Amino acid sequence: MTHAVTIPKLGLTMEEAVVIEWGRADRARVNKGDVLITIETDKIMFDVEAEQDGYLQRVAEIGATLPVGGLAAWLHPNADFTAVGAGAGGAPTVASAAVPATATSTAAAPVAAAAASTSPAPSQQPATHPASLQAGNSASGQRLLASPVARQLAKAQNLDLASVAGSGPGGVILKRDVVAAGHSHANRPAAAVAAAAPMTVATPAGGFSRSPMSSMRKAIAQRMMQSLTSKAQMTGFGRIDMAEAVKLRESLVAAEKELGARITFTDIVIKAAATVLAGMPEINAYIDGNDIVTWHEINIGLAVAVDGGLMVPVVRNADRLNLVETSLARQVLIAKSRAGKLTREDVEGGTFTVSNFGSYGGDFETPILNAPQSALLGIGQITDEAVVRDKQIVIRPMMSISMTFDHCLIDGSVAGLFRARFKTLLEDPALFLARLR
Repeated sequence: MTHAVTIPKLGLTMEEAVVIEWGRADRARVNKGDVLITIETDKIMFDVEAEQDGYLQRVAEIGATLPVGGLAAWLHPNADFTAVGAGAGGAPTVASAAVPATATSTAAAPVAAAAASTSPAPSQQPATHPASLQAGNSASGQRLLASPVARQLAKAQNLDLASVAGSGPGGVILKRDVVAAGHSHANRPAAAVAAAAPMTVATPAGGFSRSPMSSMRKAIAQRMMQSLTSKAQMTGFGRIDMAEAVKLRESLVAAEKELGARITFTDIVIKAAATVLAGMPEINAYIDGNDIVTWHEINIGLAVAVDGGLMVPVVRNADRLNLVETSLARQVLIAKSRAGKLTREDVEGGTFTVSNFGSYGGDFETPILNAPQSALLGIGQITDEAVVRDKQIVIRPMMSISMTFDHCLIDGSVAGLFRARFKTLLEDPALFLARLR
């Protein structure tokens, strides 16, 4: 039986992936479990494996962007197969009548055969795109193909899809196209939009270079804009005297051999944040329509800088881990992030994020929420500063914090209470250690 190799859906927010590398040559014999293709999503690189033995017919080219459910290849039972082509959007088209009639796809979004040379009645017209790409009519009556997210976003923005240029395979309209069109049309009369001339940019005397954004950079740009436009974001700031926390870490570093891990301030921050969240479930939540969804797990996302962008792997059940377990989990995630080896499980399910911008010299910043999460804690560098204690000027190691939160869900007083409790834990290590598992 011929089997379609399609782009799997690796997360709730995933819409597309880029073909990075083929693991097997065209027409090569492959076995079940062999890596056929490596794809890159907005979060991870993923190896798609053969689900059965067969002979590979590659369809997608390296560098191609395919939607979830889009066709990447065929696996044929025999070496003397007749090639099957791919139509717009990655949907297959029959190249020969010799193609087995039993060819099927086991993907979540099934792939249908293309239309014959004579067009059947509308009720019999076969699909030419994956089922994940919804077809519908624009306000002007034009029939269009767009991803579900793109269609919903266009509806929310009262934007006619006929005015949006699709950048997906075969002209499919994706979310990024609607976002771009929404910004270009915002606050402008319809007539002005229709008559607007293409923007011209004067070429600098020294010239310039142009390069396409990577999938990661495009995803970051899209998600940052989506986060800012979908949540009422507010940032509160604070200062923490880290003198006692510094002593705590020094004692833990001295016991590194006995502990089996080198504890960092980031480990201490993750554990302290998880401890506070355990007592404030209203922050470990998000708004979904008219509902408030509260997570039952506390999974701390850790912003990690990598070549070309940012990854946010997740320390799971952080409130149940001690400092050593937290440190070991963090080290594994950072190593996998920088090696490009993160899995779907490593990046899914975060409920709160910590961003250590102090690692590159930052103090106060206004971090953007990692949607759908409702809060993010940024920590700055620790620096010796002159402060007043008991009416005396003394030198203390001080750390700044920035907490961004969704004001639709979290009131300023609640966010302030979180910062106060977090500050108390870091300034009183005895209390902090007493709360560790």
